[in-house]
Amino acid sequence: MAILKSGDTIGFIAPSAGLQDKDLSSTLDYFQKLNLNIKLSDNIKEQYRYMAGSDKQRASAINKMFATPKIKALFCIRGGAGSTRMLEYLDYDLIKQNPKPIIGLSDSTALQNAIYSKTKSPSLTGFLPLYDLKNNTLNKTIDASLKSSLFDETHIITSGTCFIKGKTKAPIIGGCLSVLLYLCGTPFFPDLKGKILLLEDVEEKTYKIDLMLNQLKKQKNFNKLKGIIFGAFTDCPIVDKEDGTIEDCINDFTKDLNIPIITNFEYGHIPSRYLLPIGINVTMTSSPKGCSISW
Repeated sequence: MAILKSGDTIGFIAPSAGLQDKDLSSTLDYFQKLNLNIKLSDNIKEQYRYMAGSDKQRASAINKMFATPKIKALFCIRGGAGSTRMLEYLDYDLIKQNPKPIIGLSDSTALQNAIYSKTKSPSLTGFLPLYDLKNNTLNKTIDASLKSSLFDETHIITSGTCFIKGKTKAPIIGGCLSVLLYLCGTPFFPDLKGKILLLEDVEEKTYKIDLMLNQLKKQKNFNKLKGIIFGAFTDCPIVDKEDGTIEDCINDFTKDLNIPIITNFEYGHIPSRYLLPIGINVTMTSSPKGCSISW
């Protein structure tokens, strides 16, 4: 399913950090070359502490974007932190009546999964304009994956290592592990039943990764997952040798599971990655002969 066509209008939103002193010119050039028109959210230049305006300001700007019919998709310009703070101020009835995909990564995980949980509106995870577009250049894998995700009718990604073999069809949820866990205990945490769980993180100590995975395992319907995709855990240091490795954390987390699991999928805070859909049924294949995600 294609999300956009030539001549469409997209919106740039700032649910976390804003523009601040960052240069947007490379991003504007890139999307204009794709023949897409761009609308900037009202709060994109605002700053309140580490965020692009107050919680209500950021939510109001996003609500306005959803209420604008000509805008067909929303791009989070940056990651950072703070998207969880404004979730209670989003108008989920409005969003449900005017669904449009949100494209993001990292802190966008909270916004994307909350909106899916409340409205079933899907998203794309794996791209942030100001994080990825620098000096008018974009990694070739990200570039190809982004264009395919936006404009192609069908998609197939071959990546990763078979950890537990199998094949399943289900919607993907998740993204950045630590950000996803911010939603635990709130009305915005997505139901795990019948889902494929996608996980990655950056700059977290391995023992913290271990504890976060343990917390996730205690969430309702964890035992009803249909698959797991592990992306990259980037710059996650081992403080003491007893802490173990990321592989140790994954082994403990999955030892009682009998569902398809892929590790080392090219997704996360890494220079070269693929985009994946949140809230859309995908076919996940984990095989010693090759792993793939298609939709």
